[in-house]
Amino acid sequence: MGVKYSAGNLSKVVMLRVLPGSDIIEGIEETCRDLHINGGAITCCIGSLQRASFLIAVPLNNKIGAGYSEPKTVDGPLEFLSAQGMIGEEKDGGLFVHLHGILSDKNGDVCGGHLIRGGNPVLITCEIMISTVEGIRMKRRYDPETEMKLLIPSGQ
Repeated sequence: MGVKYSAGNLSKVVMLRVLPGSDIIEGIEETCRDLHINGGAITCCIGSLQRASFLIAVPLNNKIGAGYSEPKTVDGPLEFLSAQGMIGEEKDGGLFVHLHGILSDKNGDVCGGHLIRGGNPVLITCEIMISTVEGIRMKRRYDPETEMKLLIPSGQ
C-alpha cells in the first residue's frame, strides 16, 4: 500500500457566503487571498447554482487507465447539495482550489464531479466552511505514477 502524508493541527475555521452571480472557486480564492490562507480543507459547501461546469473520471489509454472527461455543463437552476475539497499551492506559489461537488437539477436528477474554476456561478447563495491547518502544505506537483499534477501533502 502506498500513501504520502503529513501531520499538523487545525488552526481556524472560516465561514463565507459566495454571492449571487459569483463563481464558487473564485470566491474561495478571493477569501483565501484576503485572509492569507494557503492551505486547508473545504469541509462544508451548500447552496444553489445558475449552472455547473465540471469534469468526471473516464477511462483513458494511458499509464493508469483513467483521466478526466471534456468539461460537462448542466444548466440550472441547480441545488448544490454538497462539496468538499482542498486548498493548496501551485509550484509557483499560487493558490489552487480542488473542489468536487454533487448537485441536482429541477427534476431531482443528481450528478457531479470536479468543479471547473469560472464555471459555477451562484444562483441564490453558497455557504462554505474552510478549515485551515498548521504544519501541512498541500503542494500541486507532477506525479510520475499518474502522469498528472496532484496535490501532495508535505510539511511546512
